[in-house]
Amino acid sequence: MGFQLTALSLKALIIKLLSLKVLTLKALSLKPLSPSVSKNNELVRHGQAHYSQLVNQKFSSVISSPNAHTLSALLLCLFLSGCASQNCGNSPVNHWSNQSQLLEDIRVLSSPKFEGRKTGTYGAELSREYIKKRFTELHLSPWQDEFEVPFNYRSSFSDKQGINLIATIKAKQPSQRWRVITAHYDHLGKKGNKVFAGADDNASGVAAMFAIAEQWQQQGNEDINLMLVATDAEEPGLFGSYALVEQVQNTPQMLIELSLNLDMIGTPSRPKAIYIEGEKNLTEFSQLKTQLQDYNQLCVRESRSRMKNGSMVKIDWLRASDHYPFHKAGIPWLYLGVPSHKYYHTINDTIDKLDIGFLAAVTETAFEFITVNKQQIALQ
Repeated sequence: MGFQLTALSLKALIIKLLSLKVLTLKALSLKPLSPSVSKNNELVRHGQAHYSQLVNQKFSSVISSPNAHTLSALLLCLFLSGCASQNCGNSPVNHWSNQSQLLEDIRVLSSPKFEGRKTGTYGAELSREYIKKRFTELHLSPWQDEFEVPFNYRSSFSDKQGINLIATIKAKQPSQRWRVITAHYDHLGKKGNKVFAGADDNASGVAAMFAIAEQWQQQGNEDINLMLVATDAEEPGLFGSYALVEQVQNTPQMLIELSLNLDMIGTPSRPKAIYIEGEKNLTEFSQLKTQLQDYNQLCVRESRSRMKNGSMVKIDWLRASDHYPFHKAGIPWLYLGVPSHKYYHTINDTIDKLDIGFLAAVTETAFEFITVNKQQIALQ
């Protein structure tokens, strides 16, 4: 009799947990993202109905059985299954991104011919020529007269010049609304015969930006302008991003609703997770995060750390990359990247170290972030 009551109590508990899970999914379904994500979440909701049937069937047989081990096993199974939609990081999947094109873009930008893409070098010039070629192939338009937008900055007690590359996809009707994607194309150059290829830092971000531009033309918001910026001189001090923010602030009737910075998105830690900063600029980030993890099984984490000499090292990710000038200007921003890894700023940051499946999944997650509804952005 005691076993019978215990089983009934456990059944009630598990059904309650399942009910909470269904309510959560219903809440999420009120915040649809792109059609592909919404379709995927619909499949998850259908799975919940099957769950309820399974609980009743299994408990009917277990309650009539005196085998407590069977009940324990079933309880464990249901618990693990209940967490299934929140499981992520093992095998991220991608739905539309072209892995071959991502690899080709990274292969070219990180090739020895480009000499590490250091600002002001011949390698940087070659990088710009390739990026302009890709912008043209994608039928993008220059923001100004040309894709190249020069700027001046001062570093190491001398005056220098960098060159951002800025492309746009205009809204179908004239609009003041803008979204911005940044990904720096410069890297560390070379020392002697050693070339710092910078495959992850940051050819990966530039390649993802190309892919998002192509997808925007198919599924982007027709009422919003998209600006795509390959920034220069990020490595010596975020100078390209500072110049960009100053230029857009001096452009009348231009409302930047959200900026997204992509920097090092191809070499994941374990489990495979992309890290986000600036999530406080989204009003419904928790719900959005759960939807995206159900969509492509890619973990999205809000904080990162790294080990050094057995101790956790706190890194100032706010000031770490091109999103910081947007933050200082009061423009809502997001930053996607991976923690510093053993190849970071070494000659071993090469294309063979990248996880292309992970990069493809991050690219699709980035697209969902840059296309969120205006109501989900905490406008400042």
